[in-house]
Amino acid sequence: MHLHRTLTVLAFCALPTIALRLPIHHHPSSSSSTALAKRGSSLSLHNLGDRHYYADIELGGQNYTVLIDTGSSDLWVAGTVPRSTDTGVSGELAYAKDTVQGPIKTATLRFGDYSVRNQAFLEITPDEIHPQGEGLLGLGPSTGSFIAPLLDGHEGDPPLYRVFNQSLSTPNYFTILLGREKDPTDHFTGSVTIGEVLPEYQSILNETRLRFSNPSPDTGSAHQLHLQVLLDADGIIGPDGEPIPIRTEVAQAEDPARATVVLDSGFSLPQVPKYVSDAIYSRFSGAEYVMVQNIGGIWILPCTVEVNVTVKFAGKEYPIHPLDMTLEPEFLGYDTINNARGENMCLGTFQPYVFERGDFPSYDMIFGMAFMRNVYALFDYGDFLSTSTSQLAEPYIQLLSLTDREEAHSDFVTVRLNGTERPNKGLRDDDDKDSGGNGGPTKGRMHSAIVAAVAVIGVLLLVAGFFVWRARRKGGRV
Repeated sequence: MHLHRTLTVLAFCALPTIALRLPIHHHPSSSSSTALAKRGSSLSLHNLGDRHYYADIELGGQNYTVLIDTGSSDLWVAGTVPRSTDTGVSGELAYAKDTVQGPIKTATLRFGDYSVRNQAFLEITPDEIHPQGEGLLGLGPSTGSFIAPLLDGHEGDPPLYRVFNQSLSTPNYFTILLGREKDPTDHFTGSVTIGEVLPEYQSILNETRLRFSNPSPDTGSAHQLHLQVLLDADGIIGPDGEPIPIRTEVAQAEDPARATVVLDSGFSLPQVPKYVSDAIYSRFSGAEYVMVQNIGGIWILPCTVEVNVTVKFAGKEYPIHPLDMTLEPEFLGYDTINNARGENMCLGTFQPYVFERGDFPSYDMIFGMAFMRNVYALFDYGDFLSTSTSQLAEPYIQLLSLTDREEAHSDFVTVRLNGTERPNKGLRDDDDKDSGGNGGPTKGRMHSAIVAAVAVIGVLLLVAGFFVWRARRKGGRV
């Protein structure tokens, strides 16, 4: 799959199984096709360079490796699925730089110890981009499904809702924990759970429940939602310790002073307005805004520059690990990315949007993996009420911060600076910012101009006062 995709539907990630724990293991990029063993009720996952998280599933009795996609709802695989039934209907799923199409079929889906009979999926023809035996497992809300409207009744429901509907007493939530491949101190590999919380992170249940935001005046049912919440006003603290002014572009935002943020672990690079990306990266020495093939416009900066950013939800701060604020090119399949002087650089992960959101966007930013690795997240769709699939409690999100600032700094020094502290973190003065920002006067220049103007006015007042004094003295002598 390509790095970026269209947010036709904004959703979240889950591997559907009742109270199933799915540990995420990290492997080098070259091992993405390695088969992973199942252990009891657990299903091992593997990671491609901190930018894609994969699972091994069984469909129609055959094994497939599928990308866990939090921004779509349907399942598709490349290659002919044995013991499957053709519905006689075809479908198409569109992404930012990719489209898949083929017949809609049904087959038994298995992962871990859980089984979903007659699960609807899209079967596509393998090609160079979509190799045989690979696919995508979308686990967003049912309203995001392209398949469901094409089939009768609940025949086309996506996997997560098939699971929820099979056990009305199990909580309709999942949790996700994503590991960091080069983290020298936190060696957890990651986990996805359904209907339960990891024992070592039980405190997430005490965190503030963040209500799903919906910019539409008609919020509809609990199924009609996206995985998006409101960021606090002044909710992004930049590398200089000052909040980045943010203006929402959501016309029907619940609070115009607060940005609407989608939490989507399917995005490798968070997508933000360019002025936000500029505010984060432009003031670092050596930073340049460039166009990179297959990535688009992005800030690059020396890999030794430590970028520290914090975001705020419901009054709580969530620091982002500096190893997540810049990314080494190898993780995106590049040997090197060089600046104008031929020096090796890293990529700023908070990237200006590379796709159009339309004239009336329903969100301001997408916080992808680079943010999600810094929290243990719980996403609750809303539990069934009175054992009824038609009544749901209010959905919510809970976030547990995982990043300790001091430990994160130490990690960065170990990984990027070979263990040698450097007192200068690379921030340059405002009046030195000239590498591709929004243009216009900087704060530093404005401040200097104000000081100079005040000084000139002061001198003029002194001179004027002197001449008035002299005139009065002369007048007294006459």
